[in-house]
Amino acid sequence: MEVEFNPAPDEIQFDNEKDKIIDFLSSNNQIVFKQQQIGEADLNKEQKTEIAVEMYEKSKLGFLTKFGKYLKENHLEHFKQFSDDNECNLLLKQLMEEDKFRSKNVKNRRYEALKQLIKDDEYFTDLEMMKRNPLLYEQLVGQYMSSEEIYERDKYKMDEQATFVKILMEGIDRDKAMEVKKEQEYDELKEKMEDWDYSDEEMSSGSPEPSTSARWGEFDDAKPVIRKAKVKTPMITPEERKLLKEEFITSMYQSFLDGEDEDFDYETIDNNTSYDNLDQIDHDKEDEYFDSEDPETVDIKNEDQSSEDELDIYMSALNDHPAVNQLTTKIKKL
Repeated sequence: MEVEFNPAPDEIQFDNEKDKIIDFLSSNNQIVFKQQQIGEADLNKEQKTEIAVEMYEKSKLGFLTKFGKYLKENHLEHFKQFSDDNECNLLLKQLMEEDKFRSKNVKNRRYEALKQLIKDDEYFTDLEMMKRNPLLYEQLVGQYMSSEEIYERDKYKMDEQATFVKILMEGIDRDKAMEVKKEQEYDELKEKMEDWDYSDEEMSSGSPEPSTSARWGEFDDAKPVIRKAKVKTPMITPEERKLLKEEFITSMYQSFLDGEDEDFDYETIDNNTSYDNLDQIDHDKEDEYFDSEDPETVDIKNEDQSSEDELDIYMSALNDHPAVNQLTTKIKKL
């Protein structure tokens, strides 16, 4: 039996979150919004939205029953305000546990995929990582490289598989990386400008401001042309260079695990059971599974003896390393 919830309008404000949830669902092509006849045209997003809104307004319990398994944790949190009924509470709790289990699976699958990508030595090469986050690469790695090292990094490797199209695409990728770097520099400058306090005291202190230029005909909201002052690269030891390089690589690993690599199709991993670690799945079915929010702990060299995720250990140790902290402080002062 479905229970209708009618909370007082002045007690609940949910329109913004509701719209986000409806939009999220209507954008998912895996959801069947209604049974259709053979040959009938597929529903467009507008029609899907209308169906979802109607169900939402009619019954929150019915809405969760149909769409709950597709919702994320933050979406499900929205429905706690309607859970005055035990039946709805039970369903909401079940959906949240299932979502937690799915999230755990996604973390584990991405970690397995990460290990495979590292092994394949294509996605996590220096050049590919530089393309994905050129500004961070320059800050932690690039600025400390010699001209010879830069030449070796940037030269195109001519092998038997090289084609004109491949060379052309490589050039396009590098141009795109330069554009990404400019965007990152602009965003970084914008954040700094927002943090500056334009009080008389600070203005008289002689603090340098970033140099920008504007030309006739430019719009007021046009991005400023950033003229970076030449800063002498600090001298660091080979060991410090190695640590900064490891920090960059670790950051790129974490970006992948967090789903932040914009051009990567995570659907090929998140819904792919071939990345499941069956031994770990059996272990996760124990009672304490839902009591822990830690990611799967797998040791690349010896999985059976691992009690913690070596990637987390590696990242934690690296971030806490005195040399890294000291270097990071130096860089921020530049």
